[in-house]
Amino acid sequence: MDEKEIKARLKMAEGLRNSILAFSDHRDQEHLNLVFQAMEELVLKAGGLLLAADPAGEKEGQQQITLKFLKSEDGKSFAAVFTDEEEKRGDDAENANALLLPAGELLNIVANHPTADGLVINPFSNSFIMQKEAIQALYNKIRTDSVEEKLKDSVGISQAISQYYEEQQKYTESEMPEEMRRAGIEKVLQAFLQGMEKNAQLLVAIVPPEKKEGEVMDGQVLFNHLSTSDGRDAIAVFTSGEEVRKNKEATAAIAMPVIEVLKAAVHISELGKMDGMIINPWSQSFFLSLNLIKWLVDARERRDKLSKENEEKKSLTKDLSQNMIFSSLIGGSLGLAKERALIEKPPFGKEAFSFRPTINSIVLSEFHSLNTEKRLSLQDIMEKMYDWKSKGSYLLDGRVEDSVEAIEAAIMHYATGKKPGELGSDLADDSVLCRILPFSLLLCRRLHQFSDLDRAMLHDNAKLTHNNPVALLMAELYSYILRNLVLHIGGESLEEELSAAASYVGLFYEEAEAEDEEEARMNEEAKEQHREDVKDYDLLVAEYDRLLPFMNVEEIKAKKEEELVLDGSAEHSLYAALWVLLHTASYQEAVEKAVELSGGKNLPILVSTLAAAHYGFTAIPKDWLENLSGREEAYELAMEWQQRWLN
Repeated sequence: MDEKEIKARLKMAEGLRNSILAFSDHRDQEHLNLVFQAMEELVLKAGGLLLAADPAGEKEGQQQITLKFLKSEDGKSFAAVFTDEEEKRGDDAENANALLLPAGELLNIVANHPTADGLVINPFSNSFIMQKEAIQALYNKIRTDSVEEKLKDSVGISQAISQYYEEQQKYTESEMPEEMRRAGIEKVLQAFLQGMEKNAQLLVAIVPPEKKEGEVMDGQVLFNHLSTSDGRDAIAVFTSGEEVRKNKEATAAIAMPVIEVLKAAVHISELGKMDGMIINPWSQSFFLSLNLIKWLVDARERRDKLSKENEEKKSLTKDLSQNMIFSSLIGGSLGLAKERALIEKPPFGKEAFSFRPTINSIVLSEFHSLNTEKRLSLQDIMEKMYDWKSKGSYLLDGRVEDSVEAIEAAIMHYATGKKPGELGSDLADDSVLCRILPFSLLLCRRLHQFSDLDRAMLHDNAKLTHNNPVALLMAELYSYILRNLVLHIGGESLEEELSAAASYVGLFYEEAEAEDEEEARMNEEAKEQHREDVKDYDLLVAEYDRLLPFMNVEEIKAKKEEELVLDGSAEHSLYAALWVLLHTASYQEAVEKAVELSGGKNLPILVSTLAAAHYGFTAIPKDWLENLSGREEAYELAMEWQQRWLN
């Protein structure tokens, strides 16, 4: 513990010191109560006190101390305690050694010390003696208050049981309807789950130490058993101290977290006979069977697993929107600079990051639509594309840098009154992959499960500009690859994640051969469902063979650079982008390689986004980010998207 923390712990004891000074002036019950109240507050705040003690070596790996006592006139021994260093220096010779301890731990030491009669606080100034009985009472009060506070979080359990009990009482002369019985039990189970979520505690009946019978847990705790009227064996559990005290005979009980009580019941059942637990046996009792206990334990473990996965995904998507928007803009600017012969090879100067091609303006407009609409609106997406064309929105310094045929055609069709589903041209160039990015990222939301609805969503958005089955198929594949790279789905290595993405997409469109009529019937039923969910299903099935090259990652790696087809098509550009990823070892190296290839201005965008998904935001060179023009606008869009769609 450093000096700063020591001072902070001792500073908390000022209230105790001041209350003792006030008591020495008044010597009445009110100020005596204030001293004990100050001590209680110090314990609850984890404040510290100095305990006079000498080191006594180690025993079984633990440091031992010898308390230094002061004798009273009647021969009693009191441990010396100080509220600060100045008080301790009141007698240098006698109290040179003192140990800073949390106030609660100090009280526990003195309360359980065999020869201590209590403690004396600040013995060399305005001293205050606290007798052992008072210390024990205060310590027990603090501990009881703490337990009662945690028991409050289990109130939902007792309320659910009361409701079930009251409903049950209505049917004293007839059997409770099954649906009502199930509904009542479900409410109790939900209350248990909520109690576990809050880390609530329950009281469990134990056998007093002087008795021998009972169930041993961990060689220390003996759980008491009750037998129900129908002969079932159960441990007794209570939701409050009041429920314990309803029995005329004293019942010993200890507080345990709900989940630990449930696990203990399962453990006992594995050691011998135990049919469940009975909750509040002295009043409105409720029997929780062993099967239901196991279900609750499993449900908690499933929740913990999902929570862990959620946290892992949260860490993976921490900078997702920044990462993807900035990497797209960087790739777009470099691609356009390369097309204009302004750059040839690295390092790239500031000018290389000063462009915003049309496709990047469109991507920003799509992010803006998702942010403002808070939903997917194809109509609004087209409205914002039209604003780009008619009002110059989303441009950099008002400059239109280039033209994209599919974008121009879609906006023209929209202006003539056509609906979103009628706008796309029969094109399959790689601009569809660049502009699908905002919708691809929706697949990376935490706890999101990919489905046919996601395929339909991707196809509908792609068709705003590209109504071509190959374009739709490649847009789906790119999106799924991006998802795998961001969330590390399919394996830890790049090769595994790429292969898993291609195989998953391919499995949906593969024409499976049936071994018999029954299997053929089931396959046809599955196809009918796919056709209902994905309108373009049959068209994409016809293009299935185009997926086969992406499924063999080793073949992609083995391909020679001169064998790549760099014609600007979605199919060949995506293949080339994966080839670049597999032949480079960093984000920067991958993007520089993409610029070097003669694959058109969009290839650097594809490589930049996929490499950023794989290597993470921190892999993007800082000087590239600093030199990127228009990054402030992009940052605001990124942060709003992250908040609305991920957080």
